[in-house]
Amino acid sequence: MRLNQKHSRSLYEPKQKLDGRAVITSQSISIAVYAALLGVAACTVAWMLTASLFQRVFPWFVLGESIVIGLLVRYGGRGFDWRFSLIAAIATVVSAYCGNFLIAADSAANALQVSLWQVVLNMSEWTMSTYFDEDVSSVDHIYAAYGAAVSAFFARRRLSRAEVHALRTMDEAENGRR
Repeated sequence: MRLNQKHSRSLYEPKQKLDGRAVITSQSISIAVYAALLGVAACTVAWMLTASLFQRVFPWFVLGESIVIGLLVRYGGRGFDWRFSLIAAIATVVSAYCGNFLIAADSAANALQVSLWQVVLNMSEWTMSTYFDEDVSSVDHIYAAYGAAVSAFFARRRLSRAEVHALRTMDEAENGRR
């Protein structure tokens, strides 16, 4: 008649030894770029459909896009350095301006009673200059900048204590520091 022992030595021993190289090689820039492109496409289409459904443009939608793109880059790329934040920030800015452009092109297509693809395929340099002069306001630039900052924040992977320790010991071993 003995009670189960709740405090055993196995609880205090590390579960597995992590190697710093394994943590570094688990990162993937190419998958992060693919995940960012997937996020840009999905969020742009969702923003365009939402704007056409409600007949209103919601500029704050960019902040939601930025969270989605940042998390996709985090879980796709598994990166923890500055490159992944940069990928997410650039993807968010591209998504903000492309989504805004497609919303403007959709409203122009509805006014002209043509399809969206006819408007997009017949773009010219004048179309883009008119778009940036008349449709893009300072609010759009501000939301794009804040969205880039938010997605850069969400893009970096949070390392566990064991992963940080493995990276630190690898760095100390390579550089001879203690």
